[in-house]
Amino acid sequence: MTAKILAVLLLFALPIQAKTRIEAAYEAGELDLETALIYQVLSVRAPDQLPAIYRESGGLAVCGTPHLVQAMSAAPNLSADFQARLGKLVKDRPDAQHNLLSPSGHFRVHYDTEGVNAVSPRDDDANNIPDYIDLALAVLDSTWVLEIEQLGYNPPLSDNGLGGGDEYDVYIVELGVGRSFYGFAYPGTSGATTYSHLEIDNNFTDPGYKQTRGLDALRVTIAHEFHHAIQFGYYATFDGSWWQESTSTWMEEVAYPQIDDYLQYLTYFLSQPQRALNSGPYQSLHTYGSAIFSHFLDQRYSRELNRLIWEEVGQRKSVNLDHFDRVIRQVEPGGLGVVMGEFAVWNYFTNNRYRDPYYAEGNLYPTVPTRDIAVDAEAVVRDTSLVDATGSVYLRLEPQLRAGGIDLFFDANQGAWRRHLLLVGPDTTSAQLVSEPTVRITGWDQFDEIVLVATSAERTGLAYQHLFTAQFDPSLTDPDRPAALATLLKPNYPNPFRPNQHPHTRLAFDLAFPSRKTRLALFAANGTLVWEQDLGERAARADHAVLWDGRNAAGNLVASGIYHLLLEADGTAAKRTLAVVRD
Repeated sequence: MTAKILAVLLLFALPIQAKTRIEAAYEAGELDLETALIYQVLSVRAPDQLPAIYRESGGLAVCGTPHLVQAMSAAPNLSADFQARLGKLVKDRPDAQHNLLSPSGHFRVHYDTEGVNAVSPRDDDANNIPDYIDLALAVLDSTWVLEIEQLGYNPPLSDNGLGGGDEYDVYIVELGVGRSFYGFAYPGTSGATTYSHLEIDNNFTDPGYKQTRGLDALRVTIAHEFHHAIQFGYYATFDGSWWQESTSTWMEEVAYPQIDDYLQYLTYFLSQPQRALNSGPYQSLHTYGSAIFSHFLDQRYSRELNRLIWEEVGQRKSVNLDHFDRVIRQVEPGGLGVVMGEFAVWNYFTNNRYRDPYYAEGNLYPTVPTRDIAVDAEAVVRDTSLVDATGSVYLRLEPQLRAGGIDLFFDANQGAWRRHLLLVGPDTTSAQLVSEPTVRITGWDQFDEIVLVATSAERTGLAYQHLFTAQFDPSLTDPDRPAALATLLKPNYPNPFRPNQHPHTRLAFDLAFPSRKTRLALFAANGTLVWEQDLGERAARADHAVLWDGRNAAGNLVASGIYHLLLEADGTAAKRTLAVVRD
């Protein structure tokens, strides 16, 4: 398929909510392809030269590199006039009033002190260099050390002195006009690999910079855009843009974990779990949200896995997922299909569902949507939906303290699937791989929720269909549950509890009946309430458990002494004492 045809398909493929005015005009036949592509580049390079009707404002600030990569990749198959117009837009670099080498000598930074592109003149250290430029030089050098010397990526390709020397060129310009862009990596040619230069904003204080602004935006933008420069030495063609944005957005967090810029994009990925990992178009925010996949590879396997994939992509000159599979098999013999199944499990345990040992910052992530299945006694409930290759669906049931069990059936006559059964209790979680079409869960009321996560293990293709059925049976009680279970508050362990030696003590209890209002409370010897926890609904079962770290409601360690523990469960109460010893 030619680059021209691919460019057309990508423009058509944009979701309605992601289309710019330029893209909508192209679809309506108001703009031809070449004009649309030139206008896309102008929206990045010179928004004031766009006809007013096509100017944009608002929305999240993003990286402008994909617009440039799209146009450059399409150019060889378009007219000579288009190539000439594009060449002037991309290859003519800004005229800057000053330039400085970074202390390491790896970078040449070009900037203005007067005019629209001027940086702030603030110079607190009185070295005759604006503080903004001092910081940019330092961040660039530290980024080189991180990405090339520590993480092992290849240096970016040389532009053979186009910016005045052999150093890598970075231009500081005003990018906050119209729709704000954090920065761009400009590909110098339309080949599979290319040299480049960077342009980044001169202050990051314009209204378009919302979540990450100012000097923090300067830091993460350099980490992100310089990674694009590195990537262009491996593979620069536009079909790789989703992977370019995934790993560049991930690299921001590697370099500056305290800034968390990537969080603003995750909802655009997690809100559509049925979409393919590499689904386009790459202008959409889904590609930035796909950074979560790079985080997953980093945290679940190893940080170097992202680099190894880039090396394979560079060797093959393709981002076909077969190449990802080949690399992944070095750490996971089951390959990409197995990894995508586990990725889907990790993506469930975020926000209020967060549990160890999943994403380090998973409590800050949005949640994936679920298909909630409501079942009645002995009625069969059916559900079906469409999932793209590498996409997932989450089928969720809530026992709601009803005694009995459930039979689940999953069938798909298309493609390969990975299925995991999540059994989520108030204190425990398990994720079990399911190999048979039917699975039976007895005594399901011991769980707060039961989730079947089905993931397409295919690497290509759209709209794989499945059939899911669920049948509740009240007779499927847990045979292991004691016939005469009593409501009992058990001895805590360890007891006595020494907060200076133990991270926590375990408060365990059994419930003879389901409880909709469950509470643990700790009182001092004089009757003062020290600590309490509302446990909500709890099933009738043995060995519920809560961990207490020895701190009161204000977060301070309690004094040595004897304390009284009270369990309340739907009007039933049980009491026990425990000892705290402060060494």
